[in-house]
Amino acid sequence: MRNSFGLLSALLLAQALHAQYTIDWSHPAADTYKNGVMAARDTSDNVVAVGTRPSYLGGAHIFTQKYDQDGILLWEQVDSTGVAWEWEAPTWVATSSTNDIYVTGAMYTGTNNLLYDSVVVLKYDPLGNFQWRHTLGPTFIFGAYARCVLDANDNLYVGVVGLISGGFSLIKFDPNGNVLFDVSEAIPSAANLTSMRLKDDRVVLVGGTGSPVRGTVATWDTSGNFLWSHPVTGYGAQDVEVDDALNTYVLTSFPNLVGPLSERDVVIKKFDAAGDSTTQLVYDFNGTDQPSRMTLANGRLTVIGWTVPQGGGYMNWTTFQTDLSGTMQWNATYNAMLSNDEIPGWVVARDNGDVYVTGKGGPLYQGQYRQYVTLKYSNGVQEWVHTDPYFGYEGVACVLGKDSAFYVLGLGSMTVTRYIDDLSTGLAEGSGAVAIQPYPVPASDHLIVPISTHHSSDLGFDVHDVSGRRILSGTLRDATNVLDVSGFRNGTYLLRTSDGGAVRFVVQH
Repeated sequence: MRNSFGLLSALLLAQALHAQYTIDWSHPAADTYKNGVMAARDTSDNVVAVGTRPSYLGGAHIFTQKYDQDGILLWEQVDSTGVAWEWEAPTWVATSSTNDIYVTGAMYTGTNNLLYDSVVVLKYDPLGNFQWRHTLGPTFIFGAYARCVLDANDNLYVGVVGLISGGFSLIKFDPNGNVLFDVSEAIPSAANLTSMRLKDDRVVLVGGTGSPVRGTVATWDTSGNFLWSHPVTGYGAQDVEVDDALNTYVLTSFPNLVGPLSERDVVIKKFDAAGDSTTQLVYDFNGTDQPSRMTLANGRLTVIGWTVPQGGGYMNWTTFQTDLSGTMQWNATYNAMLSNDEIPGWVVARDNGDVYVTGKGGPLYQGQYRQYVTLKYSNGVQEWVHTDPYFGYEGVACVLGKDSAFYVLGLGSMTVTRYIDDLSTGLAEGSGAVAIQPYPVPASDHLIVPISTHHSSDLGFDVHDVSGRRILSGTLRDATNVLDVSGFRNGTYLLRTSDGGAVRFVVQH
């Protein structure tokens, strides 16, 4: 595996030439067998990642990690069943308004054939202290995929399929872990859960039914009262969104709806607040089109998926955006290598039209086909793409940070990466901090860290490497502070000052 310090330094220098983005930091787990599953951000711009290990390797537990915005690993917690040959894997993570962390997961046995039997719900406080745990089950074999959402009062809603009654179940917990209600479909329809959303006073769940061409959607209010449900014709219900008028949009696909060149089309099924079907939106990209995820921002639905060209071939990464009436705003294809699959994993969008997608694909690099890929679209125009064959292997989740930052979780080594979508580094972070801009960039054997001679007192400082380890401390006194970095390894470092400021710098010998 390539040295991460040299990789980061080279990337930072190359990216600076194009002024498009920079990698603030990127951390793979020390245990390279850990696989990333999902990520979330709290109100302080910390990122929380959950992952597991393959059960055939043993130690398949739920790993929860929290990094601060400077890339320092604050803590990791491990949850396990405590029973031999009984494993756990996370399915979702969410953070509350008070930065508490909730994790849902599945309990299972087996290595090649996984036999799910229960769902687990965990809560940690912001410092990583375990708060409570609930086990839901038993479940059927397809029912162990759970998700969770939080309301404005930090009540937790857990969606699951396959409890004893079958179909969708929705369980509400208060912040102390007390069950406020536990309701299920009167007529079970779902065989798996793919997504859930909370909007105002309602919770919507979608999933598959076991039929190859039918999905399902069901809605409750936040008091546990069932509102409506409908079958959805298509290859399962892949995702769901709810707008301000409480219209529900369900993402699916269906064979050849709009043209002779089509083999399968993307479909968005729209239901009004009462659950009545109002329209069906169909999108054809001249092949076998399969959507996987969508997100709603500023009255626009952004959809990702893959397309196999007419007549067969390799999958291409498809991203498109529509308004809420179904009018296509733009569509884009990522196909970096003809003889390779490009498959997106997750998407996030800002109100200003910026869209970030992560996944896997080409181009070929030193014989490596399966690369980690993250890219940005601005109103449909691809502005940049970052690929890395050594860390990540494929992007599985991304979350927006504050300002121009966003985080990506990679599958391989549970790698967490923070991107900045501009080059506005070298600014102090934190109100009242003295702005400093060290030079030269990059540094070789020394780094000059100037502060104003008008500053009323000396500034203490610490330097941390990318793992968060403190490697140097001292005091800044004037405009000619010189730090000896000749013994530093090539890479990116963080300098923190005693007044709350922080700045990054690169060492390249």
